[in-house]
Amino acid sequence: MDEQVSQVSHYPFREQAQKHLKSAEQLLCSEGQQLVYACLELRLAIEAIVYETLRAYEKNLSPDVTEAHQHWQPNKVLQLLSAHDPLVDTSLRVQVREIGENGAPVGGPQLFDGIDRRLTVNWVEKAHRSLGSFLHQRTISQFKKGKSIDETKLRTEANRIYIRLKEVLGSEVYGIHFTGGLPICCETCGSDLAARMASRILDGVADVKCATCNVSRLVETDKTTGELRYVHKRAATG
Repeated sequence: MDEQVSQVSHYPFREQAQKHLKSAEQLLCSEGQQLVYACLELRLAIEAIVYETLRAYEKNLSPDVTEAHQHWQPNKVLQLLSAHDPLVDTSLRVQVREIGENGAPVGGPQLFDGIDRRLTVNWVEKAHRSLGSFLHQRTISQFKKGKSIDETKLRTEANRIYIRLKEVLGSEVYGIHFTGGLPICCETCGSDLAARMASRILDGVADVKCATCNVSRLVETDKTTGELRYVHKRAATG
């Protein structure tokens, strides 16, 4: 059992996705049944990318989203993960700069600048379903009417999906996730609090509530120092 777990932990999902994408690229230059096989390769690439994302969260998954391991449908996996981390399908830009003695970024060129391009839940659901529509045997009615595969439609849709997958797999950085929070002290009682990172990135602010004095506050990141600061205070509740 331990050996099986180890194999899953080290399975090269991203490399497999790149192989599937390469096969799809070659097949899309062909005609007929080869185009159908291209759709299959693209679906496998989508699944491999999402499974890689799931594996990155395995150690920190909360019990209510461990169900993601039981699903093969990539959109369902991402939906379950989004309950754990709202940023799971949000592309993130990472910039690294030198900081001064006061902890604030200094001028000059960036040490690193890259984007972790992600597939969104809606995009995965639509693309996976769209590709699947070309992977079925033609019905008896279609045979009687002499309807064949619409190669133009198939190629157009497959190329659209191929381009997006190539962008994602070409990301300068990948596998980033923020499931914790940034530390900050309560202004009223000095208790240690944590501002949820996902909220701060998505909304620009994070709502924190002190369990000791029961006061909720909004905090944001100071653009000059990079530190958290309070921007709004609400009265105690309860």
